[in-house]
Amino acid sequence: MGRWLHSAGAKAAAGAAAAVAVGAAGFAAYALSTRADLGAVTPLAGASVRSATPAISVGVSNAGNLGRYTLRIDGRDVTTRSSLSSGLIRLAGMHLHDGRHTVSVRATRGGPFGGSLERSWAFTVDTHAPPLRLGALPLGWVREHTLDLTGHTQPGVRVTAAADVGTAHTTSTSDGRFALSLGVSDGTYPLSVTAVDAAGNRRTSTVEVKVDATAPDVSIGLPKVVHSSRPLLSVTVNDAAPARKTVQLDGLRARPGTRPAAPLSQGRHTLSVTAHDRAGNRTVRRVRFVVDSTEHLGEATLREGAIGKDVTDLQKLLKRQGYLRGKPSGVYSGGTVAAVKAFQKASALPVDGAVGVYTLGALSGRVEIDQSSHLLTLERFGHPDVTFPVAVGQAAYPTPDGHFTIISKVENPTWVPPPDAPWAQGAVPIPPGPGNPLGTRWMGISSPGVGIHGTDDPASIGYSVSHGCIRMQIADAERLFDMVSLGMSVYIHA
Repeated sequence: MGRWLHSAGAKAAAGAAAAVAVGAAGFAAYALSTRADLGAVTPLAGASVRSATPAISVGVSNAGNLGRYTLRIDGRDVTTRSSLSSGLIRLAGMHLHDGRHTVSVRATRGGPFGGSLERSWAFTVDTHAPPLRLGALPLGWVREHTLDLTGHTQPGVRVTAAADVGTAHTTSTSDGRFALSLGVSDGTYPLSVTAVDAAGNRRTSTVEVKVDATAPDVSIGLPKVVHSSRPLLSVTVNDAAPARKTVQLDGLRARPGTRPAAPLSQGRHTLSVTAHDRAGNRTVRRVRFVVDSTEHLGEATLREGAIGKDVTDLQKLLKRQGYLRGKPSGVYSGGTVAAVKAFQKASALPVDGAVGVYTLGALSGRVEIDQSSHLLTLERFGHPDVTFPVAVGQAAYPTPDGHFTIISKVENPTWVPPPDAPWAQGAVPIPPGPGNPLGTRWMGISSPGVGIHGTDDPASIGYSVSHGCIRMQIADAERLFDMVSLGMSVYIHA
């Protein structure tokens, strides 16, 4: 019984002690939860602000238990200009110069725990926009799709460049320098570079840039084969910057959008266009095309690249004279060019590989004049020979011997007295008609002043009585005129 009473008393005493301990802990927790304290600050520590009168505040928890406080800025007591309400100690409307400022708050706590409070922080006032100096920008047109920009501002400033639809950002280095690259497209538009410091102050520089990094687009509207000797030289040039163009047809200047002044020969031709824009971009475009405007041999000059029946007929002539081997193909290729050049060289013609009037005439036949027999013979390939009686030069004015070509054909010519001929002194020109010593046809050869012609003195035919020309009966001269071609060779011998 005595032990039980003792045990019960001990438990009661222990319970009472525990109750006292729990009560003390609860009171301490309550006191802490109601104790005044300093909280968040404005501006934030280390911040930069661009207002010369920034709102300065510090949060106070359990402000009702805050005792006296002192607010100082840069050591200056500004407590009387501050206020405490809604859990904040506020200071507004105070003008601060640019630079770093330190705010300090000291206060006492009320209540059973008491004690002092202290908070100190610093921020920077910066009311001036940062300087901004751009490096040299390209003058005129820019030929790249990337703008490389450099410049100088304050250290640690964020720099943004914007143009077209692109933007680029960087931060200036410790010495204030910056460099960035901005992607751009072709066109003319403003480029703006903006520097923003930590306080939010900004400065912007804007310039106009003209970008053309794309060479002119050149298109030539000619098919590979054209069936006109004067095709339209269709040329189109497109570019972001105005472009000038140079057009050449077979190496000679030509006007785009027009037709050649002179008909083009049958065969291959080249139209080249060179376009330059103001940015300095350059495009060269060449088109090779073949003119096939006729199938009739003799209607147009033939050169390499020509195609068609007229080429086939030319190749037959070359083959008959032994200058071309193989079957005619209808294509004026390298073998045909070589054959033509060989014929031209043998015929004492200009060797250019093209078949014009004179080469074709030489290929088509030959006139042979035998002075001793007073006969003219026309040899035409594929036709029987034709022979005509003629008169030739007298001893005092002989007809020249040698190889010549027919260089002119005139119907109903006017006779003009040779200015240096003694026998023609005092003579006057005689118009076409009866009594004209040239008759009705004149076929001049490459010997100066000498030609084949009709005569008003038919009795002279068969004799050596002329002043160097070859006379024919008028009807024979008219017939020969229709059968010979310009360029046809003329061989005169004794």
